[in-house]
Order: sequence, then structure tokens, then C-alpha cells
Amino acid sequence: MLSSNSWRRPLRIIFIGAAVIVLLCIPWVLAAEAFGWSQRPAHLLQSFVAVPVAFVSSVVFLCLRTHEDAPKWERRAAWAVCVLSGLWLLLTAWVFVALARGMFPGPA
Repeated sequence: MLSSNSWRRPLRIIFIGAAVIVLLCIPWVLAAEAFGWSQRPAHLLQSFVAVPVAFVSSVVFLCLRTHEDAPKWERRAAWAVCVLSGLWLLLTAWVFVALARGMFPGPA
């Protein structure tokens, strides 16, 4: 089994990469809206792939032991990604529950 030291780097790359993908989806959605393109691929990639991957990898990264000489930005970035992606997942879950209960009116 790999030690926590060998898992830290791949997990850091995964949660930072997923966070970058989430951030890159923002201009993609804005450009799609401006040019009349479909926004569905960006929303699907962001909400159902990148955000859950970022959340899970940052939580696992935070659960690993840290070295005394580890840079402080790693844990701070992991906490930021964990909190922001967790809030996004909670918002998405709330919207799905609200849609299932008919809380949003349908098209007129």
C-alpha cells in the first residue's frame, strides 16, 4: 500500500486540476450564452464531473497526514476547494430536491 506521502502529489494535482476545470467552465458558459451555443456540455462537466472530483480529492487530501516542511498553500487550497465545491454540491442537491417536490413553477 502506498504511504500518504506518495498519495499527496497525485491528489493535489487532481483537486487543483478539477478546480481549474470548474473555473474554465465559467467563460465557456458565458461564451456559449453570448453566441447562442449549447451550454449543456459545460454545465454537465462542471456540475457532475469536475465539482464532485474536486470535492472528493480535496477531502481525501485533507485527511492525509502533512509533513512539517509541507507548504502551507497546499492545505489552504485544499480547504478552499473543499468548502466551495461542497457548497456547490449542497446547492445542486437542494435544487434537485426542490424540483422533485415541485417548488419551482414549470414553463408558462
